[in-house]
Amino acid sequence: MLRSSLGTTYSTYYTIAQSYAVAGQAIFTAAGCTNTTLTAQIACLRTVSKDLTSFGTVARYVVQDGTIVNTPKLEVGSLNANVAHIPVIFGNVENDGASFSAYSKTCTSEVACLAANLYTSPTYAQSIIDSGLFPLAETTNTSTIAAASFNVSQRIITDNTFRCVDQATAYAGATTRAFAAAYYYQMDRTQGGYNPNAVPSTGAVTPGFPNGNPNLPYYRLHGSDEGYPFGNFAPLRDPADLAHVQLTAAYFAAFMRAADPNPPAGYLAARGYAGVARAVRVAGAWPKVAADTGPIMRLDAQSSVSPFLDLPQCAFLKYPISYYLDAAAT
Repeated sequence: MLRSSLGTTYSTYYTIAQSYAVAGQAIFTAAGCTNTTLTAQIACLRTVSKDLTSFGTVARYVVQDGTIVNTPKLEVGSLNANVAHIPVIFGNVENDGASFSAYSKTCTSEVACLAANLYTSPTYAQSIIDSGLFPLAETTNTSTIAAASFNVSQRIITDNTFRCVDQATAYAGATTRAFAAAYYYQMDRTQGGYNPNAVPSTGAVTPGFPNGNPNLPYYRLHGSDEGYPFGNFAPLRDPADLAHVQLTAAYFAAFMRAADPNPPAGYLAARGYAGVARAVRVAGAWPKVAADTGPIMRLDAQSSVSPFLDLPQCAFLKYPISYYLDAAAT
C-alpha cells in the first residue's frame, strides 16, 4: 500500500494538541525560545518580531478549534450544521503529484522505480503495474525507464493525494446538499509551481519561445495555478497564456461576485472582454457537479467540459467517487 499522503493532513484535521505535537516545539526552537517551561516559551514567542511563517517549521494545517472547525473532517455525507451551506469550487492541477513523488534516477526497472518513488513495497508496485491502470509511456532515445516511471508515480500521487479525494468530496457534498453547489476544475495550462525534482515545468525553450514552449511536454505542478484566478501570471510564453489567464480570472471573478463561475454575457460585453466572451461561448457553461461522473471544467486558453477524471484509478487506490457517501452509510 501507499504510505499516508500529504493530503491526509488537509482532509483529517488535527486537534490543537496534535498540531502542537507536530510543530509547537520546533517553532519555539526556531524562534530561540528554549525556556524550560511552556509558559516562559509562550512569553518569549510574543516578543519575537520576526515573521513566524519564515521559520522552517510552521503550524500550517487545519486545526479543530471548536468554533470554526469543530469536526475531525469535512462532513459531506449528509446535510448538516457543521458544514457551511455555500457554493464551493474544488480542483486540482494536472500533475500535482509531480511535486511530491520521489524521483529515483538510478532505478533500472519499473517495479524498482515505482517502489522507490512511492515509498512502497515491490509487491505493491507490481500490483500497480498488473492493474493496467497506470500504463508506462514508451521510452525513447531521449527518455529512460526512470523518467517514464516518474511520470507514472506522479500520476498515482496526483490521484491518491489530490484528485480522488477532491472529486469525491465535491460529488458527496453536491449529492447530499451539504454544499449549496459544487464546481470542479482541472488546470491544464500552468508554469512554475513547487518543483523539488527540477522537472520541466514550462516547456523547453525553442526558437520563438524564449520563456518556454507550452506546446511541448511539461509538468503542471502543485501551486502553479495559484496566480491565475487573480489575473497574475509568469512571463508569457505565447498568446494563449494571456488568453488563459484572462479566461480563468473571469471565471473566478464571476464566482466571487455571484457564487457562480459563469460570467454573464452582458457583463463581458460591457467590459469589452470580447476574447473571453468568445472562449466562454465555445466552452459552454461551467456546470455544477451533479452526478458521479462530474462534470468538471478543464481550464486552458480554451476551456472545455469533461467528466471526472481517473475514476477507475481512484477506485483501485481505494478512493472511489462514492468514498464519503459509502462512509456515511456504514
